[in-house]
Amino acid sequence: MTAALATRALEPLGPFDLEQTRAFVGRWGPITRHTPTPDEILRLTAPLDGDHRPVAFALRQARPDGPVEVEIAGAEGAEDRALAQVARLLSLDHDARDYPEVGRRVPAVGRLMAAHPGLRPTLFGGGYEAAAWAVVSARISERQAGTVFRRLSAAHGERLTVGGAEVEAFPRPEALLAMTELPGLPAEKVRRLHGVAEAALAGELEVDRLRALGPDGARAALRRLRGIGDFYASLVWLRACGVVDEWPAGEPRCRAALARLHGRHPDDPLDDLVDELRPYRTWVALLLRVAS
Repeated sequence: MTAALATRALEPLGPFDLEQTRAFVGRWGPITRHTPTPDEILRLTAPLDGDHRPVAFALRQARPDGPVEVEIAGAEGAEDRALAQVARLLSLDHDARDYPEVGRRVPAVGRLMAAHPGLRPTLFGGGYEAAAWAVVSARISERQAGTVFRRLSAAHGERLTVGGAEVEAFPRPEALLAMTELPGLPAEKVRRLHGVAEAALAGELEVDRLRALGPDGARAALRRLRGIGDFYASLVWLRACGVVDEWPAGEPRCRAALARLHGRHPDDPLDDLVDELRPYRTWVALLLRVAS
């Protein structure tokens, strides 16, 4: 699909290195369908906030901490909305000039920051895409789920050209509702995806709405979706809404990594260690996972 292109720029406030994002994207199951290519361009897609039409982004950065050039495809008439969305996706919607203070206060974390300079969380495109990932990935490995997600985009999504190359975008909710089967996807998960699509069309998965509900309200709303329990409600909240300072209590790998970093046992009380990570507990949790 050929779509009009627009070019904008994002100015990071605080450390940010797109190369770190490229490396993370290459490892992360939900978005490895956009594997980084050797041309120094990172291409990502997302269902656009508000109407879920597929949009695509080509990202370039000449130097760490410098401006990020953003080429946008598919967002005709809504380029500013798309730019704000990709800023959230890259965690560039947050002023992080005080983030290095956590590393200075906690030297063990500072060493991880030095090993992964400019790393910020890469998020899902929005609540709709994150909830669909939650349904697909339940009870299978991340690698298997990534394969199914790519098949879903190839079979029912749309192709956009951005940065001189084609990318496959995640299906619109209407396309998910029309889907009756997909190889590797059980019938029950198809029904659950239909529920996600219906919630998206009703506006229930918009990031602004979930943020307005707050952590408890958003989780409660997400748990009303068929197949979304406590763990995945937290995943959507943390990994779609751009939460910066909430420790992911339901992720034992983060807890184990934090304990190991400080020579403690994961079963020991770790509240004192977690408190030291404020106001970036969510970001440091991701850093711990990447480093481990």
